[in-house]
Amino acid sequence: MAFQIRHIDKVASLLLILLAAGVFVASRNFPSGITGTPGPAFFPRVIAASIAGVAAFLFIRSVTTGDDRTQRITTEETKRVVVPIALLVGYALLLPVLGFLLDTFAFLIVTMWYSGATEARTVAPLAAGIALVLQYVFVEFLHVPLPAGSILPVARWLPPLPIVSGVLL
Repeated sequence: MAFQIRHIDKVASLLLILLAAGVFVASRNFPSGITGTPGPAFFPRVIAASIAGVAAFLFIRSVTTGDDRTQRITTEETKRVVVPIALLVGYALLLPVLGFLLDTFAFLIVTMWYSGATEARTVAPLAAGIALVLQYVFVEFLHVPLPAGSILPVARWLPPLPIVSGVLL
């Protein structure tokens, strides 16, 4: 089964403009900065404005050249987009329940399996190592609080790293 999307450049440019508008709306509560220095709102807005500018150029070019390209989309192509999006949504929904460490470990295993890695002796240790490194980097070095999880708070059992002024002892 397949379907076609007509005016693909116009559709894509409008979706990109909606994305840029969404970033602007999401960053409306970010601080702008103090005394002329850029704050947390600066870079997301610069990127959103750049995306909107490129999208507007694409839309105008499509309208002025009369380019009405059509894209045929198959079920397999749809699956390649929908499955990773569903995995990310599932990851985000399970984050408060499983906690960062367990959720990231499970997400990495499922994503690697979906990508074609089937050797459990490689996938499981790699996923565990990446999850642990990310946990320590965010919590110990960057001091970003991550959800521990309500079912099994594994991250609370991890020992802290001996850090003095950002350097390991």
